[in-house]
Amino acid sequence: MTNDHNPAALNIGEIKSALTRRSFLRNVAVTGIAAASAAGMPDMLRAQGASTLTWAKPLEATMLDPHISILGSSWEMLHLVYDSLIDVDDTLNPTPAIAESWEQESPTSYLFTIRSGVKFSNGADVTVADVVGSLKRVQDPATASWWLRPMGQIEDVAAVGDTQVRITLKVPHAPLLAALAATMCSILPMSLIENGELDVTKDMLGSGPYRIVSHEQDDNWVLERNPHYYQDGLPKIDRIVVKIVPSDNTRIAQLRDGSVDIASFEASPDAALLLRGIPNVEVSVQEVTNYYILGLNAVWDQSPFQDVKLRQAVALTLDRDLIASIALGGGGQPTAVMAPSFGVCDTSKLANFGQDLDRARQLVAESGNEELAFELLVRNIPADIQMAQVIAQGVAKIGLTANIAVVDEGIWVQRAWIDNPSQFEATITWYAGYADPAISTLWWNPGVAGFTAGHVVHDDAVNAAIDAAYQTGGDARGPVLQDLCEKIDASANVIPLVTRQDTIAYRKDRLQAKLATVEGYAHTLRNAETFELS
Repeated sequence: MTNDHNPAALNIGEIKSALTRRSFLRNVAVTGIAAASAAGMPDMLRAQGASTLTWAKPLEATMLDPHISILGSSWEMLHLVYDSLIDVDDTLNPTPAIAESWEQESPTSYLFTIRSGVKFSNGADVTVADVVGSLKRVQDPATASWWLRPMGQIEDVAAVGDTQVRITLKVPHAPLLAALAATMCSILPMSLIENGELDVTKDMLGSGPYRIVSHEQDDNWVLERNPHYYQDGLPKIDRIVVKIVPSDNTRIAQLRDGSVDIASFEASPDAALLLRGIPNVEVSVQEVTNYYILGLNAVWDQSPFQDVKLRQAVALTLDRDLIASIALGGGGQPTAVMAPSFGVCDTSKLANFGQDLDRARQLVAESGNEELAFELLVRNIPADIQMAQVIAQGVAKIGLTANIAVVDEGIWVQRAWIDNPSQFEATITWYAGYADPAISTLWWNPGVAGFTAGHVVHDDAVNAAIDAAYQTGGDARGPVLQDLCEKIDASANVIPLVTRQDTIAYRKDRLQAKLATVEGYAHTLRNAETFELS
């Protein structure tokens, strides 16, 4: 499955927009990107000898406003152009970015000190007004950012002199730092936006290591180093040429013949196997906090899964190791509500995690649904179909029949996301986990998470546990997160299956690269500014 969308993040309006993402940029004046960026481009970058990295990726970046973008394929591009207040490292811990330091003044107050000398790629200073304005823009209902809830209940964002910004919360919010590190909190040149000189849905202007100089829709992007980047000596590579190459086989061939330096494959286990053994090609598997899920519709009156006992029975048939082995080629790990990389969810304490066919049969009998047949709706994606086949084999062992219905993505989106209630009984997709375990649980609260209202039942116990996980920090957080895992497991409404693992391959005879081993925000080339060409 590719990361052309983030299903857990979409509301109805965003879904409709995502349906036309392939044509999105055809309808905007992308030439403004090149015109705005090329002006003043250093002559040295035009000169022969400028180092160039060629990157092949499968999907176009079609949502350019970082505050509202819901596409992983866009985030991996936006991350090269924009900086956030802070970042996260390979262990998902917060690290300095535009903010050189911060302190938590109280459970509801954070003070950030802004790094001096940070500039946008046009040479303008990044000011506290840009930081305050950007974060307020995320919070503004008119922006329609889906990142409101992960940011917490913010009372105020205010400048403290010329070098500091204070964020005041209404209630404590443990994931705040992780939320601020997301692309969705990128710092923008607010004066240009407010006076109408910059339309961020069309043009990208940030303080990150690179800037856009040209773009050909569905073909390529050209980025060149930001000459004003605040980290001395970075980026080490002058230019990145991004090629949009949908076919895995073509990207593999390009790596083999050296026409590209690096290629990304998202969740593509077959590609990972094919890549191994190619001379001079290094294959890196990047663990992501995203995970595949089995959704059982507890809302639609035509769905039998309104019965919690039936949902629990299906959960107890799942062989997650087999799913990872067959459907994902051994990639990914069995997961509960929070990805294993967080280390906060003890699955041995979950009543419905792990296969228990005897108990599953008992629950089916108690629900009165013996010999039930239901539709398992999936997109025409090999991994999804293979997962569905494993699930169908599992439920057959307790007398249930899963009839797999394979549909095109547009039909699936309509039935699973847009229709309310959602028009499916069971389906497979993936949810985003991000850089904090509590953020990943947002999708179980249908009052907050947009599209989930169509198939996720309102569960007061689950919603209260989500609120507690958001508000509890420090040593007390572990038991609270575990309690939330147990309550979501008991609801068996949206059932996590296995984590995704994305594959990145590069020419080790040409490229020296430090790749992230754990990734919470689909930033494929997180450390691109440190890459070197030999």
